[in-house]
Amino acid sequence: MISILSTPLGKSRLHSPKDTSIKPRRSLFPTTPNNNNTTSNPTSTTKLASPVSAQHDHHSSSSSPTTTTSKMAIERAASASDINLDAPYFDPLIRSFILGIGTGALLEATHVAFQVLAGNFPGVSHFSPMIVADHVTAFASWICLYTIEAAAIMSIMRKFSYDPKIAANEVSNLSTLPRRMLPLRFQFFNNKNNKSSNNSAPVTAAANFKAIHRSGNSSTIEEEDQQVELVPPPSVVRAPDNSFNSVVPAPFATKQQRQLPTPTPTPTPPGKHRKEPSKRGKELRDRAGYLKNMWYAVALSEKVGKKEPVRVQLCGKEMVLFRSDDGSIHCIDNACPHRGAPLSEGWVEKRQGESCIVCPYHGWALSGQGQIRDVPAAENKGEWPKRPLTDAYTVVEKGGFIWLFYGSNKLRADERPPIPFVPELEDPTWKATYEEIEFEGPHFSVLENGIDFAHIFYLHDFGNKEKPEIKDLKVESDPFSVTGTFDLHNKPVNAFWALFQVPIVHVWAKAFLPSSSVVTFTLGGGLSFSTFVSTTPISKNRTINRFALVRKLNWDKTGIFNSRIWDRFAKDAMLKIQNEDKGMIEQLKYDQLPAEYSVRADLFQVAFRKLRQQWVDLGYLIPTEDEVPPHDTSYKDM
Repeated sequence: MISILSTPLGKSRLHSPKDTSIKPRRSLFPTTPNNNNTTSNPTSTTKLASPVSAQHDHHSSSSSPTTTTSKMAIERAASASDINLDAPYFDPLIRSFILGIGTGALLEATHVAFQVLAGNFPGVSHFSPMIVADHVTAFASWICLYTIEAAAIMSIMRKFSYDPKIAANEVSNLSTLPRRMLPLRFQFFNNKNNKSSNNSAPVTAAANFKAIHRSGNSSTIEEEDQQVELVPPPSVVRAPDNSFNSVVPAPFATKQQRQLPTPTPTPTPPGKHRKEPSKRGKELRDRAGYLKNMWYAVALSEKVGKKEPVRVQLCGKEMVLFRSDDGSIHCIDNACPHRGAPLSEGWVEKRQGESCIVCPYHGWALSGQGQIRDVPAAENKGEWPKRPLTDAYTVVEKGGFIWLFYGSNKLRADERPPIPFVPELEDPTWKATYEEIEFEGPHFSVLENGIDFAHIFYLHDFGNKEKPEIKDLKVESDPFSVTGTFDLHNKPVNAFWALFQVPIVHVWAKAFLPSSSVVTFTLGGGLSFSTFVSTTPISKNRTINRFALVRKLNWDKTGIFNSRIWDRFAKDAMLKIQNEDKGMIEQLKYDQLPAEYSVRADLFQVAFRKLRQQWVDLGYLIPTEDEVPPHDTSYKDM
């Protein structure tokens, strides 16, 4: 079990539920003296209200958030074809059954016809051995044909991480022997199955929502918007005036109080006048935006080879990754500076002794710094700009991920935030399995789901729904992360997990800025797991989770438990959990709520929101591509 990390930069702690007061502590760093000797008001507040008052406030609003959300249904989106992907194997089952019966009937008819033509048709009883053989052949044909088509569908579903929405087109266009023999789709049966699924889904969704938001006798925390009067940052970045329960030290602050460049606010495009948002509107806008001068996991290391470049997306922009001959990673914008062709469709080739990415449109070769190294159509070589013509980004491989620093190149390496990391990712005694999955939703919603521990009791089968209490929750924060510990009641999912059952599971969790999290727990028999998830915003309403499930069995000295034969099971288990989260996250509607209410089980989320908002108020927010187009966003402006 990893111990709770503390930092010399200071911390804030949330103790037991009885500790309802917010007690600010003095910052460990000096602040500008106040001539009036007064203390400024906190930039954010947390209100504790009794269940009665919370209920009154809730019902007094014009539209009830609970009523609206309780009507949500966990429904799969319609596929591109008429195939039913809620039950993708139903159609092949009916098709193979018909073909199997047809095969048996054809054989029987053939036997009878031969006897009739031979003139010695003695009766059905004479053919009893043949009839049995025909039935066996029909049954074997049914099973064989079904296996062929089901295996093909399973292969496609696994390729798309078992997401039926993404796999719909490829499954519908699948060409197999059974489909060629009987190219029909049984829409009547699929429609009946769809109606049955749609009728049952709202009940489950409503029950989950009511269970998650049931406050019982616990107090309710009303999260107010944070109103901060932004002033130009001083030459030395100082600690904000508040944190969740106490003052959080200034970002980047060290003993030497390093001088940092002042963040440059992203300008509003000409001709656009931004309307001053409401308190709730500002909260939602800040939540939708991206944090700059931070590290994002833009790819898994295993998916970037030396032969082909890889297209990645981050914060509404497209980049391309490629490896040089020495294995180092480079990243530049994916648009060729000549005519905007996608460099990711090109290839990697050496030009002037340097590994370059070659544009597939006109053959321009660009280095990892965004400089032109060759223009094949140029008669006089070298008559082109020598400066970089496209943005180049700092990338680092660590822990099985490729991390991109999305921020100003003026920041030195020792002035940048740390890369999100836990030692288990590179510990040889642990075994990590990597995968990724996309979500149709904003990145903050996907991130918060990973640090929302109360939902596991209702959305996942490994949660103990009969004992859903989160016990002894403690939370600490430092300038770049929030750490928490708590206890849960264990529930074995199957006979295998029953071998490692313990009454109480001790959980350690940590959330890193801008959008990564890790959860570590240990079961009986020395079985430990860590789930490390990095949430990367592709665009305003598209997100990708890149994750690692890391496992260890303390008493296994042979290394069998860490062998590759278990990787497939670990990956499938994590994808199953992620897809269950995906079905709910893509239906969340924060923007329809006039306010959000949290209970003490949500303290970890609340603490992370407070920490992130402090960075937003310091000027580290980048608006989404809906407000500032990608061509107006460059690291030079950050």
